[in-house]
Amino acid sequence: MKKVRLKKTTVKIKTMYLIIITCLFALITPLFLVISGFALPPQYDNTFLGELKYKYAHLEHTDGPKIIIIGGSSVAFGIDSSLMEEKLPGYSVVNFGLYGGLGTKAMLELSIDSIKKGDIIIISPEQESQTLSNYFNGEAMWQALDGSFYLLKNLDKKELGEMVGEFPYFAADKFSYYIKGDEPDPTGIYNRSSFNKYGDISTEDCTYNIMEDGYDVNTPIYLNKKVINTEFIDYLNQYASEAESRGATVWYHFCPMNKLAVQNPENADGYYDYLQKKLDFYIIGNPNQSIMDMEWFYDTNFHLNSSGKIVNTNQLIRDIKAMLEDSSATGITLPQKPEILMSLEITGDNSDEDCFTYEINNGEMQLTGLTEKGKQRETLIVPVSHEKMTVTKISEEIFAGDENVKTIVLQENITSIEDSAFKDCKNLTSIKLLNLNPGECSVGQKLLEGTNASIVVDEKAVTDYKLNYFWSVYSNRIVSE
Repeated sequence: MKKVRLKKTTVKIKTMYLIIITCLFALITPLFLVISGFALPPQYDNTFLGELKYKYAHLEHTDGPKIIIIGGSSVAFGIDSSLMEEKLPGYSVVNFGLYGGLGTKAMLELSIDSIKKGDIIIISPEQESQTLSNYFNGEAMWQALDGSFYLLKNLDKKELGEMVGEFPYFAADKFSYYIKGDEPDPTGIYNRSSFNKYGDISTEDCTYNIMEDGYDVNTPIYLNKKVINTEFIDYLNQYASEAESRGATVWYHFCPMNKLAVQNPENADGYYDYLQKKLDFYIIGNPNQSIMDMEWFYDTNFHLNSSGKIVNTNQLIRDIKAMLEDSSATGITLPQKPEILMSLEITGDNSDEDCFTYEINNGEMQLTGLTEKGKQRETLIVPVSHEKMTVTKISEEIFAGDENVKTIVLQENITSIEDSAFKDCKNLTSIKLLNLNPGECSVGQKLLEGTNASIVVDEKAVTDYKLNYFWSVYSNRIVSE
């Protein structure tokens, strides 16, 4: 009888200890996250998003009349601010475009308190449904504001609510980087060191169009009223009203658009008329002038190369001068179109070459499907070449619905993966990427639709992939081998 009572007492004590430990953990965890998130030194300063607070400081501390261009990365890549200041004397230029994934509305919110009398604000978001809506990305905003949390006061309460849910992940990642002494410092153009004092991307190394087929098939461009959200239009009008009450002028300007990606160019004038009727402020220029040949672009349908930037800046200056009733010539010598470089041959593993079907498109070899042999395999290595031509693209839905494949290996030759390529592969557990440079392969935002697969990369490339412009949307799926 005593033994039974002793056992019951022991169980009660263990249960009490468990409750105490659980309560302590529940109290300590939030404190740990708060300290990690807010008290540790900034860890994202060297990243592309780390530029945001410096753009804000430039906007806040620039005196006199300003021309402020607000948008996403098409503004960062597409404007030569020093050239604008040269051709529009009397104005300082602030490039307030960074990343469409932050949300256009958030960029406008961050700018409004720095608007002063005599300023000209040009709103120029990418022509796609995400940036033409009130979309907001809390995870990206935490990284962008790391170390400058006072800027949170500028954001809408609803957006702050979304950020609360993302905070534990941000704090945990930040702590991990700090403990390892491995502050993120991405390679390539998507690094804060790529920006100049105006907030422009220095595109000297962005010389040619590096996209497969000359454009990104994952981001088609539409010119119709369905692509722009009516709530976003309402917000634009509210913003313009507030800016104008401060003595500023607000205009809308179409961003540069890759001609090959525009699905309905014949609708450009109709879309212009629709949007101008909905906006309470002027559109300067027109979409036809912003639809540009593929040679002027770099790595997306909205990012210009160094030559394209001059062409776009020249057009923007002309549009501004027209609104200011300045008839003087811009006097800018326009560059010639850059050539399109052919991809170099890459060697690798071709052991599964007979598992796939192929097609030559615009002189490039791409995968189009699986053979009967391929449909039976649990592991597939995407080949480097076929018929002596480098395989560069994975077309949409080529693995879609395959219930056998568990592992897919992509080698360094793949430069483009179309959306839905792995759609509904229910047993797919991993997509292994052998390329250490995420910038060499562009992807859409619906790559893993209907799968639970992880994206597996080399351990030393994990951070680069998680913070990369193209791959960051999959950051919670990216793991090391």
